[in-house]
Amino acid sequence: MKEKKYLSAAIALAIMAAGSSVFAADVADFGDEDVVVTATRTEKKDVDVAAATEVVTAEKIKEMGAASAMDVLKKINGIQYDGLSAANANQGTMTNDVIIRGYKDGTLVMINGTPMEYRGKYDLGSIDARNIERIEVIKGNGSVLYGSDAIGGVVNIILKKGVDNNSVTVGVGNRDGYNYGLNVGTDKWRIGYYKTMLGKSYDVSTPAISQKAELKYYSRDLSKENLNISASLGDKVDVYYSFSENMSYHDRYITDTLPGYNKAAKVGDRYQYRRYDTQNHNMQAVFHDNDWKVSLFNNLNFIESKGETPGLTYAKTKYHTREKNNSYGLDAQKKWTLSDATRLTAGLSGMRESWHQYLLNGGGTSPVYARNVWAVFAQVDHDFDAKNNVTFGARETWTSGAYRNQNFNNFSLSGSWLHKMDEENNIYLSIAQSFKMPTYAEMNRSDDFAIPNPDLKPAKGINYELGWKQNHGNHTWKAALFHLDVRDNITASWDATDPLNKHYQYTNVDFRNTGIELSCKVDASDKWSYNYGITWQHPQSKSDNAKKLQMRNQWENVYGRLQLDGGVTYKINKFKTNFNFTYMCSRYQSQSGPNEPVKPYFLTTWNFIYAPDKNNEFNLNIENVLNRRDRTSNSSSDYFCLPTTFMMNYTYKF
Repeated sequence: MKEKKYLSAAIALAIMAAGSSVFAADVADFGDEDVVVTATRTEKKDVDVAAATEVVTAEKIKEMGAASAMDVLKKINGIQYDGLSAANANQGTMTNDVIIRGYKDGTLVMINGTPMEYRGKYDLGSIDARNIERIEVIKGNGSVLYGSDAIGGVVNIILKKGVDNNSVTVGVGNRDGYNYGLNVGTDKWRIGYYKTMLGKSYDVSTPAISQKAELKYYSRDLSKENLNISASLGDKVDVYYSFSENMSYHDRYITDTLPGYNKAAKVGDRYQYRRYDTQNHNMQAVFHDNDWKVSLFNNLNFIESKGETPGLTYAKTKYHTREKNNSYGLDAQKKWTLSDATRLTAGLSGMRESWHQYLLNGGGTSPVYARNVWAVFAQVDHDFDAKNNVTFGARETWTSGAYRNQNFNNFSLSGSWLHKMDEENNIYLSIAQSFKMPTYAEMNRSDDFAIPNPDLKPAKGINYELGWKQNHGNHTWKAALFHLDVRDNITASWDATDPLNKHYQYTNVDFRNTGIELSCKVDASDKWSYNYGITWQHPQSKSDNAKKLQMRNQWENVYGRLQLDGGVTYKINKFKTNFNFTYMCSRYQSQSGPNEPVKPYFLTTWNFIYAPDKNNEFNLNIENVLNRRDRTSNSSSDYFCLPTTFMMNYTYKF
């Protein structure tokens, strides 16, 4: 097996080293039409891509009034938001997720085409939207081209490289909110720095009962900081550095007592507090020309949780944990034009990833868990004639040097057919295999609640999709019918049968989902534009839980079935406004007992922009316009969105 893997790598290297002058490939120029790179690793018109895709440009992000990458993604048709804290704040290793095709932990998130994740997690709430050039979303899966974690889909966040105007921004809002930032540079380099703060305390979850005391959970002093530095070193080399920090404080207070309560703590006392701090450093150097793209990357992530639990007896138990996640490596690809009808893209990647809990609660440290992840991939794109195109892809992925020899390998295939009914009206069929490797935290984490499972297997899936895309006048239509089957899905299984010894362990169970997506964008006039979408799906997972013995190996509903989203933009002279929403219903929460229905969420944003001249701009953004208290989490714990929150910004351009 090892000889086969190394032979595959040697063949790929030999092909790539054959010389870039033999087969020349020109970079396509499609004018103002949407271009998608992520879906095929090459530039193609969106309508010519045999996959369900979404492209959100910097102009659209600004219109929406999105504050972060997470705020953009949770308003996209077919993406469900799993929020564990308001304003996209993290709670240590508990992060806010975007769920594509109903599959949790199956979204691969990248920055400029290279992974930004740490052990399957990501911090999208701290990436300021003003640092983003565009976001490309591929729904379905991208494992053949990008590897593990892409069972549900791929999100590629492309950062800005240059500036048209230097600018400074200051803003103030309710809930003791403020923000400030600057954007300076030229067409060759850029520095973008932004900081946002929400200070006022608010309750974020349903009260809990402990020893006949009612405890309410409050968040306060949410701080997000994002620095992006980029530069072009000539025409073929770009370098990037991005730093982000997401920090928040969470308190539990005693708000009521039940009959029979006999502890020392009184109503109004603080039962517990935590400070959660997540820091991310992303560094990249990218070489590119017409044929080659080579990316070197290094991602560093630090998570710290610190606090105290006075409890009901004022015992003041200390709590302090720290962990470090690191991944660095190389991703290289080359394009060939083999003939007028056939194109080849092939490449390889290598990554070293590690996870280290270098401060455990109560003292001590964990081993450094690390492994090497290798891959070779290739995709052939062939035009049978002017109307029919096919693509075939393959990827071999394997690991080496893993802790306790916890190594894996996987071979995946993909294929698609696209038929052009005319230049702007296409149908397609795609079938693709996908996989997700267990993380070290899933296999080896051991704490107050977690039990290690070193025998976890990789999840393996297959996605079937039939789609249609059409650009008709000022309308852009997209539709996709899909079915996703996953064997050995990796999920946390809670055992709450013993109230004094609650614990969870990651296990392998099966997952399936069938659904349909439909969306439309309309540029109605110079003043009006709007979009709407609907997704119906039926995600289900097999039960494997000690409290669900009567349901073990039976299918349970998970997450949401029906999503409606839309937006409308109005422009006149120097004024622009946008209202957008997403509504998710027929939802289910995962818990230790049978999964139960939960109420819908209805997330709304209203944004106003007024630019009296070329140097000055005012922006008012209102989140949760209807002031709803919607549950945004899908786990057994209830977490709610913020009440109506607004921010008024002023930007001076120079």
